[in-house]
Amino acid sequence: MRKTVFLIAALFAFLPLPFFPQESLDSAESDGGKTGTSSYSKAGESDVPPSKRPRAGDSAKIADLDNIDPDGRKKNADILKFGLEDEILDLLKTMIDRKDVRFVDEAYDLYEESKSKSVKEQVMNFFKTLEDPCLEDYAIMILNDPYDEPLDTVNMAFSYVGALKLSGAIPAVENLLEGDNEKYYDGALGALGKIGGGDEAMYLTEYFEKEDLSLAQKQTLVKTLGSLHASETYDKLVEMAENEDENTFIRMYASEAIGQIAAEDASRRGDGISVLSDLFEDRDPNLRTYVVKGLSNFSGSEVEKTIVQALKDNHAKVRLEAIAAVKKMQLSEAVPYLVYRAKNDPDSSVKKACYPVIAEMNTAEGNEFLVSQITAKKKVSDDTKAKVATALLEFNHAGTSEILALAAEVLGDDRRKPLRYALGKEFAKYGRSEYEEICKQYIASKDVATQGTGLDIYAKARYASVTPTVQNLADQANPDAKTNNANARKAARILGVDWEKSAESPSSAAQKTADAK
Repeated sequence: MRKTVFLIAALFAFLPLPFFPQESLDSAESDGGKTGTSSYSKAGESDVPPSKRPRAGDSAKIADLDNIDPDGRKKNADILKFGLEDEILDLLKTMIDRKDVRFVDEAYDLYEESKSKSVKEQVMNFFKTLEDPCLEDYAIMILNDPYDEPLDTVNMAFSYVGALKLSGAIPAVENLLEGDNEKYYDGALGALGKIGGGDEAMYLTEYFEKEDLSLAQKQTLVKTLGSLHASETYDKLVEMAENEDENTFIRMYASEAIGQIAAEDASRRGDGISVLSDLFEDRDPNLRTYVVKGLSNFSGSEVEKTIVQALKDNHAKVRLEAIAAVKKMQLSEAVPYLVYRAKNDPDSSVKKACYPVIAEMNTAEGNEFLVSQITAKKKVSDDTKAKVATALLEFNHAGTSEILALAAEVLGDDRRKPLRYALGKEFAKYGRSEYEEICKQYIASKDVATQGTGLDIYAKARYASVTPTVQNLADQANPDAKTNNANARKAARILGVDWEKSAESPSSAAQKTADAK
């Protein structure tokens, strides 16, 4: 036995060693031992750009914010510098909602100084909302080395580079996509769909063929391909959409992507419309919904006929998507169908979706219908009147006088307070001159909430004839008074008076300001 083993060992000693070309060894080393890496891959470490301060806020926007929140300057700056974490997070949420550009420097300094991951995430979210790339260096550093960071922090970095289309992050994003940690998959794909181009689309098309991808991952990947609008992937997407054995969601996302790509590539336009028109005949309402999404990128009689058919689909989700398509395509010819749906549709969400689109189209038939909902004495609920008024006031093509008359009517009927508040909220959005008289009537109300809404309307427009009334109300703001008058304090704040510290009345302070001007 020992002799046999020796002979075998001697035989192998004289066999030639296998030859591996140097380029193959280099390739294996550079690939980290992986095989099948796409030729389009840019995976690696992203270069970190130099740090930069945030952009200065627009002066007109700052003035508008100061009108809405006149005492917020020092108070909010103090909270960002000295506040508790919960106070800071609440303030940042408000700043995001308002796109408050008054405190960009304070927010940036807070990001650099804070040790709270939650605060840092919210600050990055704030600058994402402002579309300010001042935190690009921090976001890329997170994506280059995310492993010790909370997943929420990494996902915020993905969201930030995606929203601001920071293509410098592509290597880091693809590196995470190719790694073994699946928790980064959705965030990486979402970011790549916003910052990538043709190379990234081809990279993902090849990536789709990986055998170890889950169905959910494939669905997300196809949706991302649509975001990239890369014509190079068109044939593959058509193949997916037309394959009746393919997963429904993959077919849905592929259909939407076909429309996005073919609308931008004239050579694909006719084929894209034909493919989607045929797919609309499918029995699956989910697929039909996404076919409508795809078709909404085009124009022309064939497409319009399909959209009109979708408005009559048995499934509400298809009808809702068709309404969105009418808005996007500005199909005024479809208004009669929308009016019919608004009157008769069995689904309340479909009716609600019709109102703003009809108002935007500004046709005689559409405006007549909407105004009739405002003036109707019976059979139209106050909830419907509020929704219709919101639509009419947003586009301001018709119905203003009728809505003002309705507001005056409900100001005298406490049983209809919800409609009164809803209309007042809409008036406060726009500050139009025709709201001056109704503003007076709201402020004159004995109902605290109604009066407060009137002050909101005034704060937006600063009607000269209403100012004395607001001044008289502000004079009642007294820190020593036994009865707290919240609206008096609100009026004082609107006039820019610190009622807790000022010894003079708000009205005299306001008069001095006017005299100085």
